[in-house]
Amino acid sequence: MGDWSMRSIFGPAMVALAALIQTAAVAAKGIEIDSREYKLMLEPEHFSGAAPEDAVSRFVRDQLEPALRRSFGDEAADELAEKGLEVDERRRVRFWDTDTCLLTETGFALRERVDLEEDGRPASEPEITLKFRSADLFLAANTELEARGGAKDVESKLEEDVGALAVRAASGDAIVAVPRSSRSQFSRSTTQTIDRDAAPRALMAVDDLYPKFDNDLRLLAGASDLSAALTPGLDYHELVYESAMIDLEEDTKTRFALTIWYEGAANRDRPALAEISFSYDTDNGEVSAEVAKRSREMLLLMQDLDWANPALPTKTALAGCPG
Repeated sequence: MGDWSMRSIFGPAMVALAALIQTAAVAAKGIEIDSREYKLMLEPEHFSGAAPEDAVSRFVRDQLEPALRRSFGDEAADELAEKGLEVDERRRVRFWDTDTCLLTETGFALRERVDLEEDGRPASEPEITLKFRSADLFLAANTELEARGGAKDVESKLEEDVGALAVRAASGDAIVAVPRSSRSQFSRSTTQTIDRDAAPRALMAVDDLYPKFDNDLRLLAGASDLSAALTPGLDYHELVYESAMIDLEEDTKTRFALTIWYEGAANRDRPALAEISFSYDTDNGEVSAEVAKRSREMLLLMQDLDWANPALPTKTALAGCPG
């Protein structure tokens, strides 16, 4: 990136404003955020090979645990060092969108996930998730995304995703803030289980699964054509390595997750994406100032880890639109 920095592009006031907006948003009156997740992209080639668990262990020992020790102290770091990260999920993941990328362009993401056995066979019925993301907390909070009546295994939540502050150009290149900073996006998502081979093939089918989707789409896009077909993106095989619950404060616990994506079943030694994240639930929408402060410090420290690359595309950016 040479000598480029966020200071030279936007000035220090804009960087400070981004941090202020993130902190103030947590206490927005009348809105309860269910959880906060801090995410950072890693260089996927570090996890290449047939035994990614070895690389995961090295990353935890040499990089993640020292950063946790600096931000949250010895007790939390010792908990992570003792138990490490273990494989918790094996899944097939794919996203759906129209040929014109209407969902992506309006802030929606439609994701299908299927749990997999170790040999790659499906281990569950698919779960479908409709998510709406926005930097505007109130817009995300007021997008309801209710599941249809009688839907199975419904889970709906309002989350805050906190990531590295970066500006992405039309070319796809990104400039990351120097000094390091962070940005928030808010998302409303609703997940439900569907029958096998019942993934929606048109926007009309999405409206069947989420009966208020048409209204939400009209609000955000100005109009909607529910006859538009949906096209699946690439299939990604996902491995998720998770930690045990770690105490951040007396009433707040977190869990670290390292997610690795492989493009299809044939590329299991060459990852397409790697991400480290940690999250915690709020207490009826509230987060202590100490946890918020230390969590942000942790994210800033992680951005300078040897294996980190905050400029890489996120999961949704990589797979969200097949167009």
